[in-house]
Amino acid sequence: MAVYFLRHGESEANVRGVFDGQGLNSELTNLGQKQAELAAQELVSINIEGIYSSPLKRARKTAEIVSEAIGYPLKQIMFDDRLMEHDVGKLSGLAYDTDEYERRKLAGEAENNIDFQKRIVSFLRELKGYKHNILLVSHGGVGSMIEASRRGLDVSEFYEVVSYPNAHIVKLDLGWL
Repeated sequence: MAVYFLRHGESEANVRGVFDGQGLNSELTNLGQKQAELAAQELVSINIEGIYSSPLKRARKTAEIVSEAIGYPLKQIMFDDRLMEHDVGKLSGLAYDTDEYERRKLAGEAENNIDFQKRIVSFLRELKGYKHNILLVSHGGVGSMIEASRRGLDVSEFYEVVSYPNAHIVKLDLGWL
């Protein structure tokens, strides 16, 4: 059994350089769709027997593109809220380079990092007993939190972990759970 993580393809928010979180729920760009198609080509040789995705548009579309390309039934994709991006609250739509003071002020209404970590880890723990290959389609912040947790970093440091690139496939080692 192996768990593969795929970050969604390029989104409109990625191009604009703004926080998306859950608030904007932006779509994939044309490039993002092509990236998803290329990722699917890499996954064809892996016997994926389960696809779980964030329900947000950019991840959902990526999962659907991959599903069709590898011959996995679209109606069997499981959408799970625990795979949604970090809810950045009022930071949604603001530029990444927004003034630090303004970011800190608005971040107070964002999802608590501990809660964010708990929802992701609870999902991953459920996968430990699976006996087949699973694909998770999610977001940069989720990948960063997985990496921060795996490395034993404090949850406040997860945004310091560089995100997986768009449409990049990572084989996850869940041995740290």
